[in-house]
Order: sequence, then C-alpha cells, then structure tokens
Amino acid sequence: MYTGIQDPCIPYPRGDSMDVILKPLPEESYMPVRMVVYETLREAIFRKELKPGDKLVENDLAEKLDVSRTPVREALRMLESEGLIERNPRKGLFVKGFTAEDVMEIYSIRQALEALAIRICCQRITEDEVAELKDLYAKMVDAFERNDDTRLFRLSQEFNEAIVAPAKMPRLLNLLGTYHEYLRRFRIVSFSKSPRKAQALKEHGQILEAVIEKDADRAEKLVKMHLGKAIEALMKEINEENFGREPERPVSPVSTANRK
Repeated sequence: MYTGIQDPCIPYPRGDSMDVILKPLPEESYMPVRMVVYETLREAIFRKELKPGDKLVENDLAEKLDVSRTPVREALRMLESEGLIERNPRKGLFVKGFTAEDVMEIYSIRQALEALAIRICCQRITEDEVAELKDLYAKMVDAFERNDDTRLFRLSQEFNEAIVAPAKMPRLLNLLGTYHEYLRRFRIVSFSKSPRKAQALKEHGQILEAVIEKDADRAEKLVKMHLGKAIEALMKEINEENFGREPERPVSPVSTANRK
C-alpha cells in the first residue's frame, strides 16, 4: 500500500460538488499513478475525510491531484468495483456509506478467513514466531496496565496480523489485510470501551495459548468467539448515523451458534 501521502484531504464545507481539497500527488513514486490516486482516495474514505454522500468529480480530482483524467478514471473504477463509491445515473459518482449490514458482512468474512488462517498457523508456527507473539502480547498487557489506549490499539492491530502470519499464505493474508482496513475505523469505537478492551485482551491471550499448544480446534473456536463478541459490542455502540446510510434490511450480530 502506498504510504507516502499523509493527511491527503482537508475537510471543506459540503456542497453539490466534491467537498474536500486534495493535495497534489508527489512527483516521484514507485507505484503507477492510478494506484497512487486509488490509495489516496481509499484512505480518505476510510478516514472519513471523504464522507458518505460526497460527490467525486473526475475533472476536479484530476486538477486537485495534479494528474491527468485517465488515472483518476481508472482509480474511480477500482473504488466502484470495491464498493466504496457508487454511481447514481445522471448524477455522478458518490462516496458510499457503510450500513450495519455492510459491517456485519465484512465481519462474517473476516471470521471465516481468520478461522482458516489460525488452523493452518497452528500447524506451521515456529519457535521464533511463538517468541515474537509472546513479546507482542506482553507489550499489549503493559499498554493496558498503563492505560495507553493509542498504543494498545496499535499493538492489537499488529497482533491481529502477527497471529495469522505463520500460516504463510500470502493471498489469504492479503485478503485479511483488506478486511482489517475496512473495519479499522469501526474497531476504534468498540475497542475504546473499557469492558470490551479488557475482554479483548484476555481473548487475545487465550488464542495465543491455543496456538502455542498447536490446538487448532480450540484456536478456531476462540477466534470465532472473539470476533462474535467484538461485533456484538460494536453494534451496541454504533447507531446508523455513524455508517452514513440506512440498512436495506434488519441485521443481527454474527452468529455464534457454532460455539462449542
């Protein structure tokens, strides 16, 4: 992912046209221009600097980013296919809000992918990787005891990636990385609540123990329970206003009926 652009957008009063002022892209980048534009807009959507309902005008974007229309057009197509923006006939392209239903779907997919990854991880993890995970978890405990929420959240993100990395399946891990990005801004809400924060830390420790013991069945069960509880806590804290649009139909938290 391109990370050379920080704070790519500055909020601007909302109107009929695009409501942000974008900074010109760097002149030098190892990525194709279309990918830099794509990553810039994608990050702005995730950071809610481009908000649900904001109109994206190809000419305006090209001018503000100081690029031609072609890479902008290609980037917008990628965002549309990813479901982050939507086309309204005769009106144009708009940032698409997340409904509770969207988040539920993403969590369900993440739950299935992580369950698969953790099983394989139990088979392939090395002693060095175990040591790294133990060290990372110890840092999480320290951050929790110091009430350092910013550090704890960052370490939690690292743990979520590190606990499945020993599976050594690049395509699976890339998919998980994508869904982690989708959920990042929503996880901050539920994670910041003290009861859930402590419980999540405990659950991470239990998952780590199961992985160290190479107990794939227990590790899979704990991952599913962990994510089930996470989405239940999240749905209690967030109302539809936070997602940007109304759900198409009522939804319920990720099923935990498969718990043993």
